Amino acid sequence: MFDIVGMGNAIVDLTTKAAENPAFKSMHISQRGGFFRTRMDEFEEILHFSKNNEISAGGSVANSMKAFAALGGKACFSGKIGMDKYGTFFTNSLKDYHIYPGLFIDKENATGCSVILVHEDGEKSICAKLRASKIIPFSSVNMELVEEAKMLFIEGYWLDNNLLTVKKIINAARKGFSRVALTLSDPQIVSENADFFAKYMGKIDIILGNENEFEALGDSILPPLAVKTLGAGGVDVYQHGKWQHFQALPVSNLVNTAGAGDAFTGGFLFGVSRAMSIVEAVKIGQLCAVDVLQQAGSHVHVDLRERTGNDFMG
Repeated sequence: MFDIVGMGNAIVDLTTKAAENPAFKSMHISQRGGFFRTRMDEFEEILHFSKNNEISAGGSVANSMKAFAALGGKACFSGKIGMDKYGTFFTNSLKDYHIYPGLFIDKENATGCSVILVHEDGEKSICAKLRASKIIPFSSVNMELVEEAKMLFIEGYWLDNNLLTVKKIINAARKGFSRVALTLSDPQIVSENADFFAKYMGKIDIILGNENEFEALGDSILPPLAVKTLGAGGVDVYQHGKWQHFQALPVSNLVNTAGAGDAFTGGFLFGVSRAMSIVEAVKIGQLCAVDVLQQAGSHVHVDLRERTGNDFMG
């Protein structure tokens, strides 16, 4: 039995230099930095001209599972990949963290991919295509994994294209008495799925998101446990009908913020899975976040336990 099964987008991130990509330069993007939209043919051309890439396996829930597993938890990740080199890379990245790869292989679509184009001043322009991860039919979900999970963690991004699948997964998890956790993922997705939250919040045990995502949630009735991350402002946790604030831990060498929230989530859910107090669960989550904040990557180090003094329950 798994301590947790995470379900989300399987994405591979390619980081390359913007100045060396003629396809990107020919698009004449007016806004420098941030996410920009592309047609599929434009994305494929940018991908084709991306040379000397740094490759890493991404995806919000996958990153959280890496933190959970690095702390000693028994984790599984369920998602959809293509039958290609990026799918193989993603699978191996899970195995590096001893995460069970509960992956469905799409024979028609390529593995989801983002291209991070770094400008000379360090600014980043990002484009992405979900590809195989975009549509998740219920038939592609290994429900045996759900039935074997003590906790199920679902990525809110799935609500965008796979609402019916998410509903079926949650209903199945409740029948099997698994705890259900959901990350809000994006304010727009929260706003567009207000009806889902109104009807399904009672079936969710833990909800996690940032302050913008909770603002989009509005006056919805919250589940027994809610976690609102505030970046450098710390964390607010809702339990027993009231909110409690926790200050952020100091960071001596801030290098990167990407993935810190995902790492916090993985650490926090690990603490909850071990029946730790909320104070302890928050601390573990914050230590995971600090590990990411002080490095260039977007997920925790494999040897996280050793780096933090091995002061965790395995």
